[in-house]
Amino acid sequence: MTALPNALAAPLTGSLAAPLACAELGSLFERLDALRLAAGAHMDRLGLGPQPAPSRVLHEEPGLKLLRYDGGGEGPALLIVPAPIKAHWIWDLAPQCSVVRAALARGCAVHLLQWTSAPAHWGLDEHVDAVARMAQRVAAATGGRPHLLGHSLGGTLSALYAARHPQGPASLVLVESPLCFGEATGALGALVHSLPPGYAQGFTHVPGSLVSLGASLASPDEFITESRQDAWAAALSGPQAWRRHLLALRWTLQELPLPGPLVAQVSDALYREDQFMKGTLVVGGQAVSPRDVRVPLAAIADLRSRVVPAASVTGFVQATASPQPLVLHYGGDVGVSLQHIGALIGQSAHREIWPRVLDWVQEMTAR
Repeated sequence: MTALPNALAAPLTGSLAAPLACAELGSLFERLDALRLAAGAHMDRLGLGPQPAPSRVLHEEPGLKLLRYDGGGEGPALLIVPAPIKAHWIWDLAPQCSVVRAALARGCAVHLLQWTSAPAHWGLDEHVDAVARMAQRVAAATGGRPHLLGHSLGGTLSALYAARHPQGPASLVLVESPLCFGEATGALGALVHSLPPGYAQGFTHVPGSLVSLGASLASPDEFITESRQDAWAAALSGPQAWRRHLLALRWTLQELPLPGPLVAQVSDALYREDQFMKGTLVVGGQAVSPRDVRVPLAAIADLRSRVVPAASVTGFVQATASPQPLVLHYGGDVGVSLQHIGALIGQSAHREIWPRVLDWVQEMTAR
């Protein structure tokens, strides 16, 4: 299996000659990050930038901000945990495709953990502890334990928090969050196993575009071919779908660098060794397993996904001690650019899935 540095150098140099050192690779992709941010800024000037609902910063510290959205009511307190690799506003992309606004319309008190550039030493412990601290702040501000909603790696971190602090969240909603690995690892498995253990420790921060390119190499159909097909389908479907596609495309340009220790632990402890499912993962000095998750649990899985196979989500759900978990299947949409984010912004997702999820959250609150 070709090592990752060679695999990434190949598209840029046209050969698989000498591997690039971590520092050289990091510097190269930091420049690419800057170019992508500049392209995103240009799209902003064309009116394709984020259109966030009004919010205020409740708390700020190195690595994160805690936002509280205006316009909510006295309903359930929510804490949204985005994936730390991309911008938080995929949860609030535009008024017609916003989980935040859908929850506000239900009277929920909506909070969001906005990741910023995390300190270089942060690994899983620090990220999970950050989720715990922000959940405590939401509980103090609202008088009740928050319901956690996490997408992708944000959901993984939320699940680890729920396992480490079983009395912390009121419930857990996971949106295409990989947690069960081994045979359920999916397309990223071959990429992870092509790397020497601890490879990412060589980076102070892993540039976001490097992580994105790795995902594209692991599953080019899902991240490249299907995205291009979605562009054609969206253009043929009408202006609303085409605009949503462009808004999602703009979001893909807004990446965050990830601390090397976090990428190394996710890659090795979770993907390579499946430690969480085996009950050998240590978080905050304590071994955790899915059986430690005892809160009500809802999960959204995509049966078509190769990056986050449905089994990676449902295998975890089945292993928890959650009472009567809810599993919903997302079937895809036109005009979402990447199907991995379709469950957050797709038309069918907002018509069929999010009303059920928000109904469920309200039912869990009433218990």
